[in-house]
Amino acid sequence: MKAVPFFLSTVLLLPMPSANSAWNWNGTVKAKVQGDNRYTRYTDDSQVFGEVWGSFVAFDNESWRTSLDFVARQSSLFGFEGDIYQLVIEKLIEQWDTTIQAGRFQRSDSLGFYSLDGVAVRYQLPNQGLTFNVYGGRPTRQEDVRTVQGDWLYGLELMSNQQLDWDNRILPIKTWLFRFGFQQFHDEHTSTRLTMANTIEGEFEQSYLHAYELSFMATLETNTGVFEEVYSSLLLDITEASRIRVSYSLYEPKIPYPTFKEKFYSDYHQGRQDLVRVSYDQELTETFSYHIGGKRAARNEGEDIGYGFDAGVRSHYFRNFVLSGDFDMLEFGTSSSYNLYFSSEYSLSRKSLLVLDLAYSLDESPLYGQNKAAGTQLGYRYKLFSDVFIDISGSYIVNSRLDNEYQAGLQATWYFDNFQPKAKL
Repeated sequence: MKAVPFFLSTVLLLPMPSANSAWNWNGTVKAKVQGDNRYTRYTDDSQVFGEVWGSFVAFDNESWRTSLDFVARQSSLFGFEGDIYQLVIEKLIEQWDTTIQAGRFQRSDSLGFYSLDGVAVRYQLPNQGLTFNVYGGRPTRQEDVRTVQGDWLYGLELMSNQQLDWDNRILPIKTWLFRFGFQQFHDEHTSTRLTMANTIEGEFEQSYLHAYELSFMATLETNTGVFEEVYSSLLLDITEASRIRVSYSLYEPKIPYPTFKEKFYSDYHQGRQDLVRVSYDQELTETFSYHIGGKRAARNEGEDIGYGFDAGVRSHYFRNFVLSGDFDMLEFGTSSSYNLYFSSEYSLSRKSLLVLDLAYSLDESPLYGQNKAAGTQLGYRYKLFSDVFIDISGSYIVNSRLDNEYQAGLQATWYFDNFQPKAKL
């Protein structure tokens, strides 16, 4: 396990609770045993590992808070591994409306999902709906995510949350969220990023329109002039039960290993892509809904452009049983992907839940030829005690051209907390 002496010294700085400051804590511990061929499916081998994930938060009723996130793993492939993803102390200085963080804390932005060894200072103007955040430190990698590691970085953020309540027949605005960020990253080279995000929403007075939400977010790398991430969307509620969604996204997945479901959706691409989607969702009854949509995807810097279609239904007519089905397709000239996905959830009792997914895909490309895949995923959750849950899961994907994929695991999860009300003087 990586030793970080700074964190140990940070723990020693934790204040002792006074007679009028009771400490509260809560957290989660997950212990899992799993076997899969996620890393080794091309070498006809598998791995078996056992791991423990922990998340712990402690806070008093005054101004102190500390958080810890860690993992320890023993694997047949990599041996023993462990890391501390977060160990941070927060201090609220109420008279200054300021919160100070020190230690290792987690961040997610265009660089990926990473831990930052450093300091952050957040200043709030609650009456004006404004928040300023300044941070800096050394970024460290996290496993199984697209992440970054460098010498150091620093940045600042401005966030605004305004309740406008502006009535207008054409575009009423109820709330406006705004965020601006500046970040500079240093390793062998220096790079600077600017981020801006806006979200407005409101409700119409017309009978043929109900509400809307319009959002936009973009991150620009100023040295190259390239947008690393762009996302915009319009949600238009015709009624409370029907919605039109139009979205555009330019991104690269932060997690390199797709989930079982993502493997059977043509939208997923392990690389940079821009995607335009238009969809319509409607609840016909309280127990039945459907969606239908189209999409355009561009990959390999716009050299490959494809068009697709998707549709699906969802039903929970029976109180303890939920069933959904989706069809998805995308064609890039001589390449194509067709997918079917069925999912069901059945509550066996108040303490147990059974989930079964079935999927089929037909992929074809001039480079790799044709591959047919059929997969199934089974999950079972049982509430052993009020705070302990047992999960059993497994999946298997049979491929006609590629190697087969499998995963099986057993996990126990313990949720704990200790609430102490603030002592009265």
